[in-house]
Amino acid sequence: MFQMNFSRGFFRLWAVLTAIWLVLAGLIAWMNVSDATIGRYQYALEAKGGVDNPFEGPPRPTEEIFAKPSEARYPPNFSRLDYQYWQGFDDAVKAGTMNRVEFPDATSLYVSTAFGQSEAELVCRWFWEGRWRRRLEALGRQGTLLGWAVIPPLLLLAAWFVGRWIVAGFRRA
Repeated sequence: MFQMNFSRGFFRLWAVLTAIWLVLAGLIAWMNVSDATIGRYQYALEAKGGVDNPFEGPPRPTEEIFAKPSEARYPPNFSRLDYQYWQGFDDAVKAGTMNRVEFPDATSLYVSTAFGQSEAELVCRWFWEGRWRRRLEALGRQGTLLGWAVIPPLLLLAAWFVGRWIVAGFRRA
């Protein structure tokens, strides 16, 4: 009769279950990152120097209130739009005051038409170049999930080693 090697069998079972567990956690993290980065964005225009509140007083042309993106003092800032604001931005696209640019990573960007095509292309280039930074920031917010992906298999492995050590203590010399 053959002898069963429980130790090797349980270790292989642990390895397979850990691999499945980590793949599932990785898929969940990837879906969370995709949900956090895919969507509609806007470029935050920077007010010109001397303009305290750009929306105060009578309506003025955009060029009088905001600086061109190429002349901005601060790095470009893109904010993700919640769905309740989409209709207002889509209305601005229909009115011709904004363009909506689609990107291959399932994101879109609303860009003002007030400064011309070259400024809009510059903003779009900045947005596209920042896609990996946005993904890495979203991945950084998955720390808790990734912790829960690693800690249970390690605890199970530690319990297995402790159990083997205890059982080995009862064997005959």
